[in-house]
Amino acid sequence: MDFVIRMKPSWPILSVVPLVLAVGVDGALADEGDALNFYVSQSFRYEDNLYRLSDGAEAPRGTRHDTISTSGVGLRFDQEYSRQRLRAEVGLTSSRYMEHSDLDHDSPDVRLYWDWQVGNRWSGLVSHMYRESMTGFDEVRGSELNINTYVRSAATADFWWHPRWATGVGFARTKSRFDEENSRIGDFDANTVDFNLTYRPPTENRVVLTVRETTGRYPNRAAEAGSIRDYEQQEVRLGSEWQLTGATRVSGFIGRTRLEYRFAPNRDFVGTTGRLGIDWKATAKTSVSLSVRREVGAQQDVAANYAITEAVVLAPKWALTDKMILGAGLEWRRRDYGGDPQLQTSNIVASRDADSSHRYGLSLEYKPLRALTFLLTLQKQKRNASEVLNRYEASSAALSMRFLF
Repeated sequence: MDFVIRMKPSWPILSVVPLVLAVGVDGALADEGDALNFYVSQSFRYEDNLYRLSDGAEAPRGTRHDTISTSGVGLRFDQEYSRQRLRAEVGLTSSRYMEHSDLDHDSPDVRLYWDWQVGNRWSGLVSHMYRESMTGFDEVRGSELNINTYVRSAATADFWWHPRWATGVGFARTKSRFDEENSRIGDFDANTVDFNLTYRPPTENRVVLTVRETTGRYPNRAAEAGSIRDYEQQEVRLGSEWQLTGATRVSGFIGRTRLEYRFAPNRDFVGTTGRLGIDWKATAKTSVSLSVRREVGAQQDVAANYAITEAVVLAPKWALTDKMILGAGLEWRRRDYGGDPQLQTSNIVASRDADSSHRYGLSLEYKPLRALTFLLTLQKQKRNASEVLNRYEASSAALSMRFLF
């Protein structure tokens, strides 16, 4: 599945917005009941340290900063047929760099879902995701364009043997590939099987006990002693989604993870992992979200799936008016790579024991219409690391627009 669409000028998408707005009043705006909706988006982002370079490091073409224009189009489909629900999200974004045009790229994103049900006792989900995205320089030491192709197919089935209890099984196959030659040492394949026991009271809250087994391989690494190539990961976790009060909702899991490497047993990991999310609506106009996690190879850490990641995120919001929301964000994150010697020749990460980073920022969202959203964001990021070349500071500012019709 290869998309090569050059959309050098971003302005054509923006020029369509006034036309859409003009007809929107007469019914072109998205309706929540519509099965099919389309969207267009446009953003401009300024980066003062695009390549996340340390102080004194030489920048490609002598320029650290850049302005990136990203245009997007896509569709959403959501329709129920009897007891079956079909959903799809298909999008394409095109990013163009003012100073570093060699980083220009297009990114397709396809997500398909089938929520199925047979009779009153059997139900589940079949899903497929295909995504191409640029590997950020937060993880990469270098200046080359590196596109990651991430594919994941999954299926689950639950048998409700009691109105509140279900036993289920799931399977997922994941494949991750990098197109930059030196980064292909980070390609990986993984197969996951899990067994679940679910409790769902009439309140629609949920508690799930999961036993999960993952078998993975980095196919481009040598099958020799000390190589982090083949691995097995076992997890036992207790997860929940629970509405504690009318204003507070808690979600997450806690469990035990065992990670074993076939050729490098000295790198095995056994420990407690988990994720906790709390959403609190303090008043009619203010809310706070808190997230804490400790995981091995979390899905969002595609470029560091071998690392132990610990992170805390705090995100308060304040509705200034019915159409305007002011937000803030604060994140602290620590990654432990264990000084992996095999990654010294890879451009995915540099060899290091651990690093920590924090980022903070502000956002202002303006929604003049139900289907039209403008977003302004300001962000500051800093990383501390054992190696000087892995330390950096970076600031960014972005203005984006999204219209759904």
